[in-house]
Amino acid sequence: MSFERGFRGYATGVFGALTLLLMASSPSHAATAVSACGTLSAAGDYFLTKNLTSTGTCITVAHEGVSLDMKGHTITGNGTGDGISDGGGDFESMAIANGKIRNFNDGIGLHSSCCVVIRNVDSSNNTGIGVLVGACCGTLDSVTTNGNSGDGIDALECCYTLNNIESRNNLGVGVASKTGACCTTLSNSMVAGNHGVGVDMEDCCNFLVSSKVQQNKGDGVDMDSGKNFVVNSTVALNIGAGIHLIGDDNHVTDSSSSGNGSDGIFLSTTGSQITSSQSNGNQGAGANVGCPGAITGLSTKSNGGGALTTTGGTCTQLNNKLK
Repeated sequence: MSFERGFRGYATGVFGALTLLLMASSPSHAATAVSACGTLSAAGDYFLTKNLTSTGTCITVAHEGVSLDMKGHTITGNGTGDGISDGGGDFESMAIANGKIRNFNDGIGLHSSCCVVIRNVDSSNNTGIGVLVGACCGTLDSVTTNGNSGDGIDALECCYTLNNIESRNNLGVGVASKTGACCTTLSNSMVAGNHGVGVDMEDCCNFLVSSKVQQNKGDGVDMDSGKNFVVNSTVALNIGAGIHLIGDDNHVTDSSSSGNGSDGIFLSTTGSQITSSQSNGNQGAGANVGCPGAITGLSTKSNGGGALTTTGGTCTQLNNKLK
């Protein structure tokens, strides 16, 4: 899907999906009851009337403009298929809210659909991925993905808004934004205890804001291709590096990286900045920075690889407390 199409979709599809959720909650808007697994083949608002069990995929969304309110119910599978799927269809404007999904391959598998809103959904203990969203410009809010055998969340293209996410103890990555998936924001979230990297964003211009990333068995935060930001976040006790940003012009500000198994903050190339941050008790360097760049207001203490390592040119340094 093209970047241009993505933003057209964001302007129309995500607004449409949000509208669908609001309309479905309005008593004046008729909605269709769903009491068994099956296909939602027409645009409209649907709601579950009870818990559902399934062998293979349970709910297939087969049209644009579908809103599904799970009404607090649980969909449970046999370890195969998807709890909710788009069936490989290329749809825009879709909303899923208010329920739990358990023991499918992918809890939510929207491989091809754009402009998805998922809100107040717990998709945990699946045999594959908790939530997979495959096309541009969706919103995940108050989503839980714990104990899945793959990644917690995979966002495969650009421009996702992920807020209030809990992704713990998955056997893969906690939250992954894959190659070509720039411009995604993860905020107000907890990503902990995953067997891979905590937060893995593989293209430019991504944001981690006001979040905690801790006790993951890979790096805490990996971001690639430059122009990425870690802001007001805590990254601690990960097996690998705490914050590992590759490419030019990355920023770490008002953040803490402590007790990690390698460098606390690793900015591998040039033009990056660290401001008003702490990096303590890491097994590698407190900060390892490619220069030129700027390091201001950095506090380090008790790092096994020393306070600060710089490579390349000269970095501007001001008001640092390096121990």
